[in-house]
Parts: sequence; structure tokens; C-alpha cells
Amino acid sequence: MAETPASEPTFRIGSIPVFGQLILAPMDGISDPPFRWITRRLGSALSISEFVNTLDFANQKHYQKSRLSFRAGERPFGAQLLDNDPVRMAECAAAIYDEYQPDFFDINLGCCTASVTSRGAGAGMMRAPEKVARAFQEIRKAVPVPLTAKLRLGWDEDSLNYREIAEIAVSNGASMIALHARTAKMAYTGKARWQPIGELKACLPVPVIGNGDVTNTDQARQLLAQTGCDAVMVGRAAKANPFIFSWQDRENVNPAELYGLMRYQLEEMKTFHPAGALLPFRKFLKAYLEPYGLSSIQMKAMLTSKDERQLINLIEHVFAAQGLCEFKSAAQDFGYRML
Repeated sequence: MAETPASEPTFRIGSIPVFGQLILAPMDGISDPPFRWITRRLGSALSISEFVNTLDFANQKHYQKSRLSFRAGERPFGAQLLDNDPVRMAECAAAIYDEYQPDFFDINLGCCTASVTSRGAGAGMMRAPEKVARAFQEIRKAVPVPLTAKLRLGWDEDSLNYREIAEIAVSNGASMIALHARTAKMAYTGKARWQPIGELKACLPVPVIGNGDVTNTDQARQLLAQTGCDAVMVGRAAKANPFIFSWQDRENVNPAELYGLMRYQLEEMKTFHPAGALLPFRKFLKAYLEPYGLSSIQMKAMLTSKDERQLINLIEHVFAAQGLCEFKSAAQDFGYRML
């Protein structure tokens, strides 16, 4: 469990107090409601939804709405918007606020998926600064809560306009900036450059969150120390170790804790995947078990299992080899921590 929050907030998003310096990054297909809840209970300082494609939301696609489900204990909770149409984004924000009352809205300026950027959304919007300005102007008029932005260094090495975009966002109402220290063309390859995070922290009047190449607690502390940023956003590494939000590295996680987390998460995912939770759970399963050095045959058996009981038996076989024998109590203990 995360430590008891300090009496003074670490930073504020507008008037919203935030306690803590580690935050789960919003990730499509990863930061779903069950995983967000787990990481919040383990110590993530706030929650941001998977992106809501406002074009799809306007068409009433169910899966977009399921992304916005959150528990009161997740607050402060932000709904992340993705689109290339400022007016449609504002209309969607108003509808989401009326139905869900998120604490803030986060504008996705960082998604680098080709299907997104090809229409000028996500990181593609960084190529149109005037559209970024209008998006913040329109959304600010539509909702009574703070706005934030998550962006990249720029589209490519020839257009490193992170400072321009960040300043445009702030001057038009953004109360927090998160910077993934890679370009859109880099996607998730190469080394993240932290210096621009420190540059934004030095020049912006709002909290700055650093993101990129943080896979353990030492790296998180290093990013905080080098850049002076207000908090660290952990992305892909959280999939393998949600306990990082308790400032705990994976090699120090007790097998009973990990087993309990897996059982709890699988059960919780059933609510949001009525057609079956096993398939979407696989991306977590592989990451959780990878450090145990399973054979390709063992891993394949689990990743192709279509029966929940069979999968649980296979998982328990892995943890029995790690010395765990009290499976029921391990699951119950973790479940109690999530209450």
C-alpha cells in the first residue's frame, strides 16, 4: 500500500491538490478502469483515462464510454480527449462532464499511432499550433474544470516544438503539462531526452510531469533530481510492475503480492470485458511472468488458454515454483488492500 499522503500537496492542477510524485501514464489498452484502480491504491497520484476518441464518442460507441468509468477513490480523475476537431472535442467534453464529472480533462497531443496522426490528431496536432490553441480555447469554454496536456518533443528532429506547444497550451488554459521526451517519429524507440523536461519546468508557470525511460525507482528519482519536474509519469514499465507506484522495484515484490494482484485484476476485468477477460488480460500476464524465465511452452500454454480455471492452475504452478503455497490467502490479502 502507498504511504499516507503528506499534509501538503505535492503540486496542484489549478485548484486540485495532488499528493505524490509517481503517476500512471494514460495508455490505450492498458490504463483501463481495473488497472487504474490498482495503481491508484498502490500509490499513483492521480488517474487519467485511456484516450476517448471524440469522433467515436459522438457515435455512441460503447467501448469509449467504458473507458470513463472510475471510482470515487480515483479522484483526481482526468478524462483524456483525442481528436483533430476543436469544436467536436469541446462538445464531447461537455457531454462527458455532464455524465461523469471528471476533475479535469487531458488533451492527447502525444499518440503516435499512424491511424491517429494521419488525420492530425494526437501528436499530429503538434504540427498545427493554431489548432492546439483553438482546442484549448473551445474546451475551456465548454467545461468548468482544469485542462492539462500530454505531448511529445515534436513530430521529428526537424520540428522540436515542445516549448512552443506547451506555451500555447498554458496561455490558453492548460494547468499542467506532461512531456514524453521522445518525438512522434521515435514512437517508443531510442533514448528519451530528459533535458527538455527541465527546460519546460524552468519556463512554465504550471506543474510539469516528466515521462520517458523510467523503469525503476532509481530512474524515477534521477528524473526528478535532474529536471526538477513535479512528478514522474510511468508508462510501459508499469505493466510489468504496478508496485513501482509504492516505490518498490519488481525484484523486491513478494510472489504472494504479485499472485494476489493477478487474481484480483483478472476478476475485476470481467466487469469491463463481458465477452471475456482472458484475451485482454494476456498483455499483463506476459509482463508479470516474464522475470520468472518460463519456457516458451509454458508461456504459450498460458497465452493461448481459453479456460479461466485452466489458466489459474497454470499460474499457480508457476508461483508454486516460487515457493508460494497459500494461494487463497494471498488472493484475499491483496483484495483487502484494494478496498
